Amino acid sequence: MTLARILTPDDFDPVAWRNGAGSTRELVDDPAGWRLSVADLEADAAFSDFPGVDRTFLPLVDLVLRIDGEYRPVAHYRATSFPGEASVTVELVAGAGRAVNLMTTRGRCAGALTAISRPDWEQRDHDQPGLLVDLGDILVEVQIY
Repeated sequence: MTLARILTPDDFDPVAWRNGAGSTRELVDDPAGWRLSVADLEADAAFSDFPGVDRTFLPLVDLVLRIDGEYRPVAHYRATSFPGEASVTVELVAGAGRAVNLMTTRGRCAGALTAISRPDWEQRDHDQPGLLVDLGDILVEVQIY
């Protein structure tokens, strides 16, 4: 029996980004101060501004983020974090894709995202509670602390 809660992005309707530059599927908006979503990345774009929020971003494709002018290549399935008030743009150097985005209210909670291959997930003990995002070949484990 699996105690983990597993969310599938395609079960959620897409909504426009706050800045209108793309769309996302909001999976969780928790009153404890965190939000989890999966963005559809279709073109290079600027990120919306979220003052007072820390963001953890895990892309499913290789891409480049420019964070306050700093060039930061990000490999697929590797999480990176930055403040929500930073000036951030994404360059899709490997084409369109998706990314898991975790936003936590600074000072209230923090979080992490970890990609897990499906074979690795299937070999795990499923008697532990948790939250995962099912993206087909991989699952993304969400930790809030």
